[in-house]
Amino acid sequence: MKKPTLSRRDFLKLSWASLWGLVLAACKIELDEESPTPAPTATDTPTHEVEKDSAPAVKEEPTATNTPTETPIPCFKLLTPEDGEKLDTIGRVAFAWEEQLRAKSYKLEITLPNDYVEGKIVEATAFERYLESLPLAGEYHWQVTALNENETIICVTEPFSFTKEKISKSGGNNNGGDGAGGGPTPGGGPNQD
Repeated sequence: MKKPTLSRRDFLKLSWASLWGLVLAACKIELDEESPTPAPTATDTPTHEVEKDSAPAVKEEPTATNTPTETPIPCFKLLTPEDGEKLDTIGRVAFAWEEQLRAKSYKLEITLPNDYVEGKIVEATAFERYLESLPLAGEYHWQVTALNENETIICVTEPFSFTKEKISKSGGNNNGGDGAGGGPTPGGGPNQD
């Protein structure tokens, strides 16, 4: 009697039936008794090697996911006083910076030479202050934080520094009228030894 052989088509049907059986088992899906899984037509399982003209097994390479990442918004830049600038002891100083996209307000922070930090919330891109209100001589640092309508931080600039000169003991009052203060200035100011 001739031994039944599986054709390539029968072999592929058998492979797919086995594969779907494994998938259904892995997903814990049970089939109804009324619709059993079709049985293969051959009684013997093939023991021969896969034919050379059959498709080789394909290794699946992991694919890159296209998960969108949020592109950070570039942070604005500080303008004045410029980084490293030396300022007088009296007069006005304008803290100014570029506008930030989607910013509703800005928090200006000035760090005094003694590391005390003063903060002010402003809605404009500039804030003027009298130098006399910055009491210490030495190096100051300033930076600005952009805030959205929920007061959530959009970005924070890199800090700039400026130096306020020491008031001389001999002439702390600048009544010479050089116009640097832009108006009347308080006389003398604190003595800064």
